[in-house]
Amino acid sequence: MESKPQALSACIICHAERAQGIRICGQFICLDCERDIVHSDVNDAYYQHYVKEMKRIWLSALSM
Repeated sequence: MESKPQALSACIICHAERAQGIRICGQFICLDCERDIVHSDVNDAYYQHYVKEMKRIWLSALSM
């Protein structure tokens, strides 16, 4: 049996088109960004970027 290729989705964090990741409130986060978020420290340079992008997910969900 042949498997069907997964559709690509744009990651809300890095904006890259990826096939695998998670969805939070309908917004897609690729596996690479998910890993980076989970392992980031508050002192990491990208921490505030992740916070800002995650806020967009929640604001989007609240506006529905």
